Amino acid sequence: MTYQIPCSPVVSETEEKKSRFICWLGPVEDKAAFHHQLETLRSQYPDASHHCTALVIGNPANPAIMQSDDDGEPGGSAGRPMLELLLKQGVGNVGAIVTRYFGGTKLGVGGLMRAYRGAVGAALQRAELAPYIPLTEVTISCDFALESRLRFLVGQAGGRAGETEYGNGVSVEVQLPQDRWPGLRQQLDAEGFCVVPAPDAE
Repeated sequence: MTYQIPCSPVVSETEEKKSRFICWLGPVEDKAAFHHQLETLRSQYPDASHHCTALVIGNPANPAIMQSDDDGEPGGSAGRPMLELLLKQGVGNVGAIVTRYFGGTKLGVGGLMRAYRGAVGAALQRAELAPYIPLTEVTISCDFALESRLRFLVGQAGGRAGETEYGNGVSVEVQLPQDRWPGLRQQLDAEGFCVVPAPDAE
């Protein structure tokens, strides 16, 4: 299943019976980064009533990590509907944090579920989403004279040349879309490059 990932963070604000719901939604690849973002928002909005969260890492059809937190709201009224919406929309590698300022009127469990889901929905509408493309990492070695040719072939395949080591020759770490790897590998073999693939690159 192809899934979408957010390209960059967005912030949107909604209101329900004078309660303000400020949603941060952005790309997340690990729990530590998400926790850091949550702490940043807690510092930014220190007087807020709640900071409810939902996190999906990996493919939303079968996430590597999937979690939510109601942060003191009635059980299942905040984090769960936020998480369910992300999964339903097929968005992965994403975190959502909804900061609530209580407006004086209780919304009830049903009202809270709608409000938190709506806050995430509004952020998703603002977010730029792109299909997730699995990457392959390989190290490619060649003579100095072939370095520019190597970089040309990598770029042509939609890849990116990273860390480079110079010794008796040149070794370049390369990342490129998984589906472009077989074609590039064939070209590299034909031209005599030495390739050391990562375990998932074969």
